[in-house]
Amino acid sequence: MQDARRDDAPRQSAVAMITPDMRLSGVTMCRADAEILAAVGDASAFVLMDAPAVVPDVRGRRDAEHVLAWLDIPAFPVTRARMDSVHGGARGARIATALTARGHVVAEALPDQVLRQLIWEEQRTPGTAPMDLGAYRAEWLGVRAPAYRPRGGRARPDGLAPARAILQTVVGTANWPPAARAGDLAALDEAAVIDAVSCAVAAARCLHGPEDAWAAVGDGVAGRVVLAAGPEMIDRARVNIARLRDEGTIGIPPEVAAAALGPPQSW
Repeated sequence: MQDARRDDAPRQSAVAMITPDMRLSGVTMCRADAEILAAVGDASAFVLMDAPAVVPDVRGRRDAEHVLAWLDIPAFPVTRARMDSVHGGARGARIATALTARGHVVAEALPDQVLRQLIWEEQRTPGTAPMDLGAYRAEWLGVRAPAYRPRGGRARPDGLAPARAILQTVVGTANWPPAARAGDLAALDEAAVIDAVSCAVAAARCLHGPEDAWAAVGDGVAGRVVLAAGPEMIDRARVNIARLRDEGTIGIPPEVAAAALGPPQSW
């Protein structure tokens, strides 16, 4: 989602939908909150957003960010003060509340993490036994998603095609939207679409994939982040959540993977 402080901000938000057979069914570009809500619609859905859906009154980091740090997944600390100063307010949390009131199930996803997981899986031979966690961490640290997100308000077009190509390994993209604007604005829109489709991929894995294809960290009160995952990441999450809970660093539930949490509709 774009910064909410300016109605004329150059960046737009995108809402992407994926079918159970992993085809992109549509993308809607939005500016206002009402446009995002309309794009999601009224039919009950599982919505993952690239924005904090919950902003508790904490200092430093939410419990989920503590865990992500130990999974070597970069995530910006989420606090009310930071959201106000950097993003003009907790827009994601406001929209999440409205979506939940309409009967949707809402959580967060991290597009860069989804792309990294897809790259990881592309490099692995299907059916390979899970790795030792030490060896897995060493390899995971070497996996990097293409840099496509805007920096300093400017697009980074060199990373757009590689990021889109990664998504096309798992999603039918015949309905990928053509550019409606030119130059940097087109690149900004493409980056927003990549973010949205990445979130939709994570949601589809939760709903339709095997139980070891995703993990969820946190809860609806402290903030829940859904990860595209494999057995190694799920095991790392379990180990680190247990340790951080024992230390008293975090208080989120110990359940991690789909097998323990049940389908998103049960959250």
